[in-house]
Amino acid sequence: MTKSLIKFSLASIALIAGAILPISLSTNPVSAVELPNGEVAFSKGPRLTRAATTSRSRNSPIATYQFTIEVPEDAQEALGSVVIQQRSGGDTVTFKDDKSSAFFGDSLAGGSDVSLAAVGGDIEQQPGEAIVVFDQPIEPGNTVTVRVKPKRNPSSAGGYQFGVTAYPEGENSRGLYLGSRRININND
Repeated sequence: MTKSLIKFSLASIALIAGAILPISLSTNPVSAVELPNGEVAFSKGPRLTRAATTSRSRNSPIATYQFTIEVPEDAQEALGSVVIQQRSGGDTVTFKDDKSSAFFGDSLAGGSDVSLAAVGGDIEQQPGEAIVVFDQPIEPGNTVTVRVKPKRNPSSAGGYQFGVTAYPEGENSRGLYLGSRRININND
């Protein structure tokens, strides 16, 4: 091949690629991150940004624990469910599955409600664990706060550590552990 033919070929390829690439980028939706084993995962993980309680008093029957999760714009997958699991503390917390809820935003006062498909679902929950499945997955770019209600606060004062695992939408999704946050229970 002559140099001029090579230059012509490269120029033609560049011209075609320059015309096709923007079209393909603008018409194809962002695809999910699918692992070789078929599992779906977040391309960029959600962040656990806050944990709070409405009551720090021992044995309080009115306490609600809140966990705020930000789903970044570039997550490429919607948040389908969340598992909250007690990691440490003097007593094991038992959650009232039918009292869990969620809302958009991150304040204690709450934002617009997010409906839940199932709380606990068909999965048998372990003591100290709450499973929350969103009716409509939380799309990237949103912040959601999950509220779980213990039957009552623990009778032992101290720090209680709760870990949060986020799952993308879908049956075959890989959970991502977001970390843990501490909720303090006082003697009063």
